[in-house]
Amino acid sequence: MRAPERLRSAGGRVARWVVDTLGVLLALSAGTFALVLLARGDPAAMLAATRAGRPATPEQVEAVRAELGLDAPAPLRYLRWLADAVTGDFGLSLRTNTPIGPEIADRIGVTLGLVAGAAVLALVLGVLVGVAGAVFERGLLRGVLRTGALLATSVPAFWLSYLLVLVLALRLGMVPTSGMAGPATWVMPLAVLGLPAAGALSRVVAVTLREALDRPYVLAALARGSRPASIVLRDGLPNAAGPILSVAGFTVGMLLVGTVVVEQIFGWPGLGAYFVKAAAARDIPALQASALVLGGGFILANRLADVAQVLVDPRSRRDSGTRRRLPRPRWDRPGRRGTGETTAHPRTGPT
Repeated sequence: MRAPERLRSAGGRVARWVVDTLGVLLALSAGTFALVLLARGDPAAMLAATRAGRPATPEQVEAVRAELGLDAPAPLRYLRWLADAVTGDFGLSLRTNTPIGPEIADRIGVTLGLVAGAAVLALVLGVLVGVAGAVFERGLLRGVLRTGALLATSVPAFWLSYLLVLVLALRLGMVPTSGMAGPATWVMPLAVLGLPAAGALSRVVAVTLREALDRPYVLAALARGSRPASIVLRDGLPNAAGPILSVAGFTVGMLLVGTVVVEQIFGWPGLGAYFVKAAAARDIPALQASALVLGGGFILANRLADVAQVLVDPRSRRDSGTRRRLPRPRWDRPGRRGTGETTAHPRTGPT
């Protein structure tokens, strides 16, 4: 493929990624807004009661509704919020009456740190267990690894959280039950987020690496006397990196979404806990903003994985829309109409 064709292919791929990302974010914001409208409760009444310190009167509720613009039609409210969100203004929180942007900025660091630690744990354990499962095709070790990966992916996050609290915190006293005050408080949240992701990733690594090791070039490397460890690291993993990176990006996105449960259980002041509090209080602006940030992070993780896959695996750079069409053989070309020309096959003669 020539350089201009490569540039057109890369530009088209980036344009599709941008359009897809914007479309998903728009659908996410609209869906969140619609779900909030369908939920029970009146946010204006809740905020008026909070301000008054007692059940609010209808006049107070109507005054709050007019102040917040909740008396306008739902489509108009959504369009107003969307126009402000594009400029980075998410409005005021109905629960705290403070700007939402700084509140999210204060909490996003906690969530990103938790996701980064869980991602490192998932990638290290997932790749190690997956490589072991691909190399050891039989035996007790392979059965133990497969069973452990299956259990890690099957256990719900809330059940694993309570189990770790019961064993590590209450029985053994090794870590605090909740809060964020030192390295010991990271153990259980990282385990709850990272272990299921490591189990899922290990199965993908094992399957793709086993397929890569069955290729003829591996047999040729063995015939040349290469060591098995060198074959796995030099030949197997690079050729299986494409699917692994794709699943890894999706796994990191799911870790970001999983912080909604983990931060609430362990009392972490992150974006996930902020999302849960906004949902409980029917804080529509805060709920939409946090959902948009979480959804955007999920999409960004998948897009970065796509870019890494394109850089690592040259086979993924092929684009059906930019492939050059090879010229057909002379005997496969139709004759020109009205000239009486025929085409000749090299073996069968004129047709």
